[in-house]
Amino acid sequence: MVVRVSADTAGTLKALDKLREDLDNGTQERLEKAGVFLETKMTEKIMSRLQPPLKARTVASKGSSTPLIDEGELLDQIDHKGGPGYVEVGVFGSRALIARHHEFGAPKANIPERSFMRSASRENRKQIKKIVNGK
Repeated sequence: MVVRVSADTAGTLKALDKLREDLDNGTQERLEKAGVFLETKMTEKIMSRLQPPLKARTVASKGSSTPLIDEGELLDQIDHKGGPGYVEVGVFGSRALIARHHEFGAPKANIPERSFMRSASRENRKQIKKIVNGK
């Protein structure tokens, strides 16, 4: 955040006071709830058997036809982190690169796009907004 000193400094300071008051009045708690909500939706996306389905040779080698789930490590690393006025939701840890390859696809590795982060966020945008706004 940048505070600009100008003829309207009093207005800027008033806006900063309002931001501080909002954070003190539960905004951060609502952001935390939105983070937990989106975490759940991302996990549900993975559990719903993302498309496209795995190729037969992939199923044979991993012993399962469920994309993105081998030992559950990626699911365990879906988390949220936040600070004053924000929350980040995603895969944090050793499986972040694998998550990125599946989220966006990795043509050189013959991995098709199987979005679970962007799609969960997009599909639940209205509900997330309601949670953050306290409705």
